[in-house]
Amino acid sequence: MRRIPNFDCRKVSNSMRQPYKAVQGNRVQGMAGLATGAQHNVPRHRPALLRGSTMRHGLSGAALALASLVAISVPAHADDTADSAEDAPRIVVWGERVEDAPRSATKLPLEVVDTPQSVSVLGEDLIEDFGFDEINDALAVVPGIQVEQVETDRTYYTARGFDLSWLMVDGLATPNVYGPTGGSLDTVFYSRIEVVRGANALLSGIGNPAGTINFVRRRPSGETGGTAAMSFGSWNTARAEADLDLALTEGGTWGLRATGAVTSGDSHLRDYGSTRYAGQVILAGEITPDLSLALGYSYQRNNAENVLWGALPLLYTDGTPTDFPVETSTTQDWTFWNTTNSRAFAELAWDLARDWTLRTVLTRQEIGSLSEIFYVYGTPDPDSGLGLSGFPGAYDFDTKGWISDTELSGTFAAFGREHDVSVGIQYSDTDFDYLGRSVPTSDPAWGALPALPDWTGREVGRPAYDAPAVQADFDYRMWRAYAATRLALSDRLSLIAGANYIDVQSEGFSFGVDFGRSEKALSPFAGLTFEAIDGVKLYASYSDIFLPQSETGTDLRPLGAAKGESMEAGLKAQTADGALLGTLAVFRAEQSNIAESAGFDPASGLTLYTGIEVVSEGVEAEITGRIAEGLLVQAGITHLSLEDGQGNEVRTYVPRTTADIALRWQPTERLSVGAVLGWQDDVYLDTAVGRIEQGAYATVQLQAGFQLTDTLELQANVANATDKKHLASLYWEQAYYAAPRNYTLTLRGTF
Repeated sequence: MRRIPNFDCRKVSNSMRQPYKAVQGNRVQGMAGLATGAQHNVPRHRPALLRGSTMRHGLSGAALALASLVAISVPAHADDTADSAEDAPRIVVWGERVEDAPRSATKLPLEVVDTPQSVSVLGEDLIEDFGFDEINDALAVVPGIQVEQVETDRTYYTARGFDLSWLMVDGLATPNVYGPTGGSLDTVFYSRIEVVRGANALLSGIGNPAGTINFVRRRPSGETGGTAAMSFGSWNTARAEADLDLALTEGGTWGLRATGAVTSGDSHLRDYGSTRYAGQVILAGEITPDLSLALGYSYQRNNAENVLWGALPLLYTDGTPTDFPVETSTTQDWTFWNTTNSRAFAELAWDLARDWTLRTVLTRQEIGSLSEIFYVYGTPDPDSGLGLSGFPGAYDFDTKGWISDTELSGTFAAFGREHDVSVGIQYSDTDFDYLGRSVPTSDPAWGALPALPDWTGREVGRPAYDAPAVQADFDYRMWRAYAATRLALSDRLSLIAGANYIDVQSEGFSFGVDFGRSEKALSPFAGLTFEAIDGVKLYASYSDIFLPQSETGTDLRPLGAAKGESMEAGLKAQTADGALLGTLAVFRAEQSNIAESAGFDPASGLTLYTGIEVVSEGVEAEITGRIAEGLLVQAGITHLSLEDGQGNEVRTYVPRTTADIALRWQPTERLSVGAVLGWQDDVYLDTAVGRIEQGAYATVQLQAGFQLTDTLELQANVANATDKKHLASLYWEQAYYAAPRNYTLTLRGTF
């Protein structure tokens, strides 16, 4: 049983073999757990590329009242307490928030209380406790993040009302021009998931003022051990996974980490089923005492059959809601959607004089998608249910790209104080190819369809596809230069400043639209932190960002780039013993020419978009840590407004208030129980037929674990325990129903 200790959020590390026991280790370094910045008390005998396995996590913020209580609880002798805490053993936190911030906000080695943005983390213990083997399940419990599952195999993510446009791995990503995530991405590769909210050009270069999602790979620790697990659940789901960590040399200077999982099963949706294969291997070690190397490769394949392309009609012609059974699907039994995702990387890190590090990374990423799918459109009659028509499609999509990043970071002395600095350059080149096979309009697949919901999947036979034709073929090149610094103006006041310059070039075409463009932008960042009293810090920040967009406007021309900026101010406070951290933040973000769906155009086969202005204002509060002996909490609430330039509500499918709370209690050495509660208020979407509405709802997840032996644990999970019926998303005018109550039983062993 992963035991919950008395812990200090300022000194936290990660041990794969003893996740809740006190372990000695090295202080964390930068994002991705590499020697990416100043080395804080790291012994020279541990190679930089191995040291990342001992991550020092902190805790997430608090609700207003709790943040105030945390601030009040910090005594005058907090400095003495903090000094003594430096000698305490490091202990893993469940539901972490990064305390020694892993460069995911500013590319500087700042602790969370010194970072003028909101940074949240999901650690692997929370992911395991609640059986989050898919990225969508894990991100759904992050405060302020909305997971918009528009189809069975396509997902969007939003934060503060804006799309989270890119997903990063160890701080790097090749451009995802088409936006949504395809397939079900596995969590087995990662030791944690970091989320930064607000514009983040210093890390991502381009994007929306929503934030950044960064996945941190599991890396060799320099020790030998491992875990293995088997799971069985509702709808014939089964999963096997393993994580093997090997020390290749006696001193642990070289190590190998291999992880993998196979998942298969059906679904609550009629006939839908999938099989997912995921594997990763990383070799890391020390070439010389000052030079480290890491090589890695990961691969995932997701095979899905009887899939949804689009979803269900939500209104009848008279404007009343359809309200089908939760298992309803428009799929046909010949449909499939297979996706692949592979990454290979090579990384070198040089420890230079006086805490300076030069790090360079080269990454190759390939994403593929092959599908034969069936879209249903139209509005059914309330009496007969007729009025729906079919749209068959077959597509072959490939993205192949390189990205290189070189960063120099370290500290310098000036005016009697130590300051931090990071500078770097990055280049990426990505090719996009999209083949489509059309179907003659005389084919029955284009015809009228029977009434839902009693479909069998044999309403339409597999159509006679034409030969493949190129629908999109373009090259996307991006280079950027970035710099950031933290200047310690006094013992309590720091200035964080930086800038990102980016040059984007593309050539080719996409769905009949010329994709050639050349765009440049300079994005500044500025922030202040001030320690008002010991343990309580005030902060404020400003940043802007821009996003080249691939969407096609209603005039069938490229929509052009969106430009955004965000401002944030808040308070961060922690108890003297570091067991509880609270944050309260207010924010304002603006973006112009942001792509907003104008609906599907059957004539062109495209979803068309208009450019709108969006202003997001709101408040966020979080709390994470130990609130009592054996009781851990991670909780957050977000409230916001979203309006256009004229003050009208926009993006009404985004809930204006959301709340998430995760609890884990360990009443005995062998028994643990936990729960996750998620709540969102009502959302709606106005259409030509009428208003689609989803009322406010809450979902509950339950967990119980029992340690059978010192190395074997049995765990049971219940998702949607209250069996709440609700739509998976209102991002589009169509949607399907989220899964009803379901169960999973897991047997996990360590060695």
